[in-house]
Amino acid sequence: MQMPKVNPYVALAIGVASVSFSAILVKLATAPSGVIAFYRLLFTVLLMLPVFMVKYRHELKFIEKKDWLYSIAAGVFLAFHFILWFESLNYTSVASSTVLVTLQPLFAFAGAYLFFKERFSMKAILSGIIAIAGSLVISWGDLRISGMALWEIFFRLSHVRW
Repeated sequence: MQMPKVNPYVALAIGVASVSFSAILVKLATAPSGVIAFYRLLFTVLLMLPVFMVKYRHELKFIEKKDWLYSIAAGVFLAFHFILWFESLNYTSVASSTVLVTLQPLFAFAGAYLFFKERFSMKAILSGIIAIAGSLVISWGDLRISGMALWEIFFRLSHVRW
C-alpha cells in the first residue's frame, strides 16, 4: 500500500480542532448569524477552489443539469443549516447547540428510511437511541434555565423578513 502524501492524522486533528472551536468563535462574534454563515461558506469555497480547479476542473463538463440543481439545493440547505445553528447559539449553550447539531446522522437515518425504504440493524437503532438520550441529558440544563427558549426561537424566526 502506498503511503499518503499528507498524514491523515494531521488532517483529522485539524478537522477536530476546527469543529471544536467553530461554535465558540461564532458565539464570540457580534455579526448576525446570516453574515457569519455567509463568510464561513465563502472562505470554505475560496480555500477549496484552487484544489478543485487544479485536480477536477475537467469533470465539470460531465455534470448534468439535474446534478447542478441538486447541488444548488444542497447548498441552500447547507446555508440554512449554518444560519439556524449559529442563531441557536443565541439561545442555548455551546455544548447543547453542538450536541443538537451533531445529531444530523439521525436525520439521515430518518430520511433514508422514509425516502429510500432502507432498513437498519438493531445496533444502528440502539446507537440512535443512545445518541438521543445523550443529547437530552446534555440539553436538560438549558431546558431548566429557560423552558421558553425553543418557543422564542420560533417566534423570532416567524418575524424575520426573508
